[in-house]
Amino acid sequence: MKKFLAVLLGIFIFLGAAIYYIHLNVYASGGTPKVESQQQLKHEILKNLNEVKPDFTIQTKYPIYKAKEAEQQLKSVFKEISSVGNYGFGNLDGYSYYISSTMGFTKIEIKTFYLTTADQEKKIHHKVKKIIQNNHVQKMTDFEKVFFINGYLASHIEYSENATHGGHSAYAALFDHKAVCQGYALAADLLLRESGLKTKYITGKVKGENHAWNKVKLDGKWYNLDITWNDPMPDRGERYRLNYFLISDNQLAKDHMWNYDSLFQAKSKKYEGLMNAQAFTVDNNNVFYTLPNDSNLYK
Repeated sequence: MKKFLAVLLGIFIFLGAAIYYIHLNVYASGGTPKVESQQQLKHEILKNLNEVKPDFTIQTKYPIYKAKEAEQQLKSVFKEISSVGNYGFGNLDGYSYYISSTMGFTKIEIKTFYLTTADQEKKIHHKVKKIIQNNHVQKMTDFEKVFFINGYLASHIEYSENATHGGHSAYAALFDHKAVCQGYALAADLLLRESGLKTKYITGKVKGENHAWNKVKLDGKWYNLDITWNDPMPDRGERYRLNYFLISDNQLAKDHMWNYDSLFQAKSKKYEGLMNAQAFTVDNNNVFYTLPNDSNLYK
């Protein structure tokens, strides 16, 4: 299950501490104010997190007397992206912030702590590119890309906490070949994006336990992809399932719970016929499969 971040509702949560600072220095100089809305603030935070920056500064157009408003928007943004984020947010282990001013405008300095080191991030991104290139994923159709990534990760990862970062990182998934749901979902996020697909890192709950999975966009429609639950336990090597492969919110809601923006709703049931597929393969963008207790071959 996902190692849920205490940072979602806190100012700075790291090793059990909760600390924040607001320093109002109206005589500070340098920099150009930029952000003037919560949506822009969210964009800047997600962009910097996705680049796994250890610290970054956001200049705003809020006068310093509105520092409290900027602080509230900052907390609202982190609460909002607690359900729908990106790789950088999913890889976040804690953060702190410091509010000051530049030429009378509010400035937010954010210090971040990640599950991975800068060196590990380089290795992760190098391997992601290598997987996509070596398997000629860019030549595949969008459906084939998702099918390949689901199968690749489910076949190469064993569900286990006995790994680097307790299995919560993409590094654990790709190098230790052991991970929990957070590691599966983070590795999937990177592979899906490297293959050219739009994807979201989703967090929620299953049976009261924290959980993470992905959403991916095909032909203008969002679908749920839970590779962790497509990987049988105990591990069966290269054998995997399609039970949670490109399914709708209605189907996922039977055992998953979440809270995210309506923009990412998954309504299409186009691929749900594959949920009970027992043996399957893809050829020329067609899926050939069999069903339990059924001798027919379906296309």
